[in-house]
Amino acid sequence: MAQFKTRARAIDLLGRQQIAGIPTAINELFKNAHDAYADHVEVDYFRKEQLFILRDDGLGMTKDDFEKRWLVLATESKFANHKTPPPPTALNKALRPIMGEKGIGRLAIASIGKQVLILSRAEREGKLMPLIAAFINWGVFECPGINLDQVFIPVIEPENNFLTVEEIENMKLLVIEHLQKIADNNDIEYKDFIKLKDEINSFNCDPFELMDWLPNNLTLTEKSGTHFYISPCDDNLNANIDGDKEVRDEASSLEKMLIGFTNTMTPDHPKPNIETAFRDYRGDDGIYYDLIGEESFISPAEFKIMDHHFKGEFDEFGQFVGNVKVYDNDFDNHKIIWSGNNFRKTSCGKFSIETAYLQGDLKQSLLEQGLYSPIRSKLDRYGGLYIYRDGIRILPYGDNNFDFLDIEKNRSKSASYYFFSYRRMIGIVDISKAENPELIEKAGREGFIENKAYRQLRDILKNFFVQLANDFFREKGNGDFTSTFLTIRKEREKMYKAKEQREKRAKERKDKFLGEINTFFESVQSGDLQNSIDEILHSTEKNMGSIAYIADPDEASQKLIDYEFEGRKKLTELRVKNKVMAPRAFSLTREQRRNWESYLEEYSRISNEYFNNADKKIEELLNKFQHELNIEISRRKRIEKHVDLISEEAKDTTKKRFDEARNIAEEISFKVRRLTQELMGDLEQKIRQTKIGLTDIKLANTSDVDIYEEIKQIEMPIIEEKDYANSILENIIHQLDNIYWEKDESGRIVTNAQITEAIEEELEEAKEKMFADIELTQLGLAVNIVHHEFNSTVNSLRNGIRDLQRWADVDNKIDSTYRNIRTNFEHLDTYLSLLTPLNRRLYRKEENIKGEEIYLFLLDVFRGRIDRHNINLKRTKAFSDIKFKGYRSQFYPVFVNLVDNAIHWLKQTTDDHERIVRLHADMNKNIFYVSNNGPEITVADYENIFEFGQSKKNNGRGMGLYISKEVLRSAGYTIYVGEPRKDMKVTFVISPINQDEK
Repeated sequence: MAQFKTRARAIDLLGRQQIAGIPTAINELFKNAHDAYADHVEVDYFRKEQLFILRDDGLGMTKDDFEKRWLVLATESKFANHKTPPPPTALNKALRPIMGEKGIGRLAIASIGKQVLILSRAEREGKLMPLIAAFINWGVFECPGINLDQVFIPVIEPENNFLTVEEIENMKLLVIEHLQKIADNNDIEYKDFIKLKDEINSFNCDPFELMDWLPNNLTLTEKSGTHFYISPCDDNLNANIDGDKEVRDEASSLEKMLIGFTNTMTPDHPKPNIETAFRDYRGDDGIYYDLIGEESFISPAEFKIMDHHFKGEFDEFGQFVGNVKVYDNDFDNHKIIWSGNNFRKTSCGKFSIETAYLQGDLKQSLLEQGLYSPIRSKLDRYGGLYIYRDGIRILPYGDNNFDFLDIEKNRSKSASYYFFSYRRMIGIVDISKAENPELIEKAGREGFIENKAYRQLRDILKNFFVQLANDFFREKGNGDFTSTFLTIRKEREKMYKAKEQREKRAKERKDKFLGEINTFFESVQSGDLQNSIDEILHSTEKNMGSIAYIADPDEASQKLIDYEFEGRKKLTELRVKNKVMAPRAFSLTREQRRNWESYLEEYSRISNEYFNNADKKIEELLNKFQHELNIEISRRKRIEKHVDLISEEAKDTTKKRFDEARNIAEEISFKVRRLTQELMGDLEQKIRQTKIGLTDIKLANTSDVDIYEEIKQIEMPIIEEKDYANSILENIIHQLDNIYWEKDESGRIVTNAQITEAIEEELEEAKEKMFADIELTQLGLAVNIVHHEFNSTVNSLRNGIRDLQRWADVDNKIDSTYRNIRTNFEHLDTYLSLLTPLNRRLYRKEENIKGEEIYLFLLDVFRGRIDRHNINLKRTKAFSDIKFKGYRSQFYPVFVNLVDNAIHWLKQTTDDHERIVRLHADMNKNIFYVSNNGPEITVADYENIFEFGQSKKNNGRGMGLYISKEVLRSAGYTIYVGEPRKDMKVTFVISPINQDEK
């Protein structure tokens, strides 16, 4: 009897060559994990090692399962069949619909890499079964001439459920020996055998060592599951992950195919059966990128705040009933009719849809810039319509390059007619095996087979979006509800434009204001202001000295007064030039408000020290020359001159503001008159057009009902124009009515602009505080998540440190090493203690600390960096000799942070001077100084740099000095920027708080 024989290449044809690509292959393995009742399936990809690890915590496989199910192609065990028992189910979980049906999904592994080590441990009826291991080289299946029954796959049950490296080597050796026999029989060419042998020998992996190291504890020591260790990986894997680097807003093919494996985007979505992860390790430092984390995808909160929403059901006839929300306006029980099947039952069955849509232009959206931009960015990467069957995504639906409803094609014909863009929408079509059995996936997982059911599904959805556009969004359509969208969109555009113009004016004023403050500080810092004052005094003295050559006493007296007030006028002009007007018509951030307050303090100091002293100097010069030249000066003339000077300056300043206010008032008056004329003209034009149209109306044989409808149609344009004009004028009246002022208790005038600005500043500060609180909350959550693991690590470290202490007590050589390790350990705990409750702090001991010990510790920490950047870390004798009582873990981190900052700024300097970080101390007052000769800190930043989130470093987080100050406060100390010590440009002072108060 003749029979079919199967070549080994059939595996390659059904697997690697059948699957659309690596992302599809990984998706297929995710589905297999789902079918195995896994709660988690995770990938860890190590680029340098070319090692791809996929682990799940499902029910796993016994040796019998592996040999009779996993190694059997097109197994029917997922179908009802009396010969093959169904696959196992989890006792404590709901029954899951099977995603894989063809029995070839496991062959997708060959697309990912050349060979795989498989580990699996089954759980049956609550009991763990023995671990099994198998090794497969997929290259064997690419060789022509081998029958499938000639391929040898070693399967073992390791002792103690622990697979050793030696056992892996034995499996590899068995495969090589078997291939050697095949080569000896000339079934494969010898060069192919050598290539396969080299591939097999290159496999290097210790799975149990990796299990202990990898995140989330998906180990097979005490849990069930299946692991795949694939190496080397296909060359295309990196390209699938990285995508086109030149197109930054485009997601890679792997991200597109794996993200959203379960529905996590819609509000109130059911809890996913399984969670996925893909960690990409690009170096050997243990740092990874989570490519498909939930935060990368559209969240339910983001879905909810988008501009438009559509949610409902398509019945078995393809008719839609559901809710539509346009700009927060609800339209319940909206119906969309589909007549494509003549109102007969469809082959595709009933299904549901839930979609959100974002306006493509910010000015038309309800969202503010801060919310709009990240959602728009995510839609650029992941926007589209996803199809989920029983909660699991069907590929490639959702990929924005797979526009299966021709939405972009239609939009290119007429954006105003079809409205929708595929990249501006995100949503789900929810189907199930029970309701939609005729929707069948292709073998290669490139979507559904294009049978009648799929064609109907597409036609129903295409009709849905075309009709939605007609009913709600089409500009020149006859939809019943388009006026809602068009009116609100127009309002949003107007509001955006008005806000844009207001923000533009506010930005111009704000930039000018901040520029003036910066110019002032630069002038003070550089000494230009003092030089200008000195020049005025020098010029005044020179002018007064020239009076000696005037013979007429009255003329000399008048000249002396003139020169006095010429000097005073120049001082006044210089004072006014450096006087920055209080902020008006724009709000300041907290940092900018601090800069403004710093300016006021500095300006007050400058006025007292510079200008008042200069005024006194001019007075002294006047008296000097009056005495030396024996000139009599009229006191009345001097007083009159003083009054004239201040009056002239007051009038000039006020006149400028008066002219500005009058010009603005005239401009507003002109604009209001022009606007009212324009609105009245438009209304009259609409009335004329309506009256002209009356001649075309035929009233013969018209019923009263028809006349009523005709009247409504005629009057509608006039009413709409009237409502529009009234709405605009009401807004204008409201704005003008808001221009008011009143006197406070002291009789000073307070304007509504001042009140508004105060409210805006409070809002700005509240927003900043909110963002800072969010960041701190995230940090706190992160610490909370790792707390359990951290505690166990701390216990191990503590025990190790105690053991080391015993050695240090008897061996002085390792005493300093012991203390450094302990200090670093407590240093870590101190930082974490700021983010955790007090009862989680570790035990610490207060002790006497020497300055020299701090210096040596800093040398140990920074020796490599200071040598690399040619920086000298120095200390004075006083610093070496100082002793104080405290916790090392509170003080050491502060010095580490200060020196770290100093190194950062010193290495930026380009001149040839010696780079120095110097430690000083005042032994009598227990005060420490950390100085460096790097870039100066501006006066305005003396306080700012200790605020949370304030940093001048590129990509700095602004936490170091903030945390240092908080740590020191708990120790009874404070830190601030002091006057630079000799030859230094920056000095930080650490002093006891009570010393500061004294």
